[in-house]
Amino acid sequence: MSKRLCLWLLAVSVAVGGFAQTAQVHIRKGIPYSTVQFPGQDKMEKLCFDFYEPMGSSESLRPLVITVFGGGFVLGSRDYEDMVAWCNRFAENGYAAASIDYRLMPAKKFSSKELIRTGYMAAQDVSAAVRFFKANSAEYRIDTNRIFLLGQSAGAVAIIHALYMDEDERPAETRMEPALPPLHSEGTDAAKSESFSVTGAVLLWGCIFDPEMIDADETTPVCLIHGERDKILPVDSGYAFSIHGLPYAYGSVTMADRLRQLGTASFELHLQENEPHAFYFKYLNAFQLDALKFDNCFQMAVDFMGRCERGDRR
Repeated sequence: MSKRLCLWLLAVSVAVGGFAQTAQVHIRKGIPYSTVQFPGQDKMEKLCFDFYEPMGSSESLRPLVITVFGGGFVLGSRDYEDMVAWCNRFAENGYAAASIDYRLMPAKKFSSKELIRTGYMAAQDVSAAVRFFKANSAEYRIDTNRIFLLGQSAGAVAIIHALYMDEDERPAETRMEPALPPLHSEGTDAAKSESFSVTGAVLLWGCIFDPEMIDADETTPVCLIHGERDKILPVDSGYAFSIHGLPYAYGSVTMADRLRQLGTASFELHLQENEPHAFYFKYLNAFQLDALKFDNCFQMAVDFMGRCERGDRR
């Protein structure tokens, strides 16, 4: 792994405990939603989520936002500061929210092949989480017609491929031994009988490995937010982390062009002038949120989700 990449991954691994639980939010931690095999390990392990809900909520069915952290598919946690902030803010605004685990690769195995394989497994885990909440909607009081996804960086990449990758579009790396199972096959027995679909997705500085994966019949509304100066996952196209030899990535501008060309899905593109990757952090090496920039992203997200719920098309 290059020195530049090591430094970036080290920077995003530092989480600070700001944005603590508020009096208006009730949190349940460490709830299992899937049992999976991690890369490089023989044993099976549980994936969990933290569940946030409005304190004292009496609404029988609530909209749900599932959040997916970033970290290059090597590092990250469901209790990263931004995930805690997103979930608290959503719960304060009447949503249920869940911050989920997903599989990561061992840093020593970082390579183009393993990046693609682990990204695929993360997409499997995103799908399993959605289908878990559909199967258990009564217990968590979830309106299954109002489930949203939100991910940043690697989390957005996982969501994007869960949304758009068909079985015949899987990268060859996912079929290498040991071959990985179909995209929507993981999860509990109850979840396996549910279909994967969501009302909308908020994608913060994400990318797709092949824009041709986006087909005319894939019409989930998406909100694309991306800094114009992103050198980690480019806003248009380029190598991931700006490193030749890693996968070539197509960012929000290219995805928007593809969606515009197809004309079948509602989407929003919010380009942030002069902003880098993960721009709502003040300093990546301190992982401290910039309140104004985070608030701006939050407002874009809730406005988008409101339009999705009303059926407004852009």
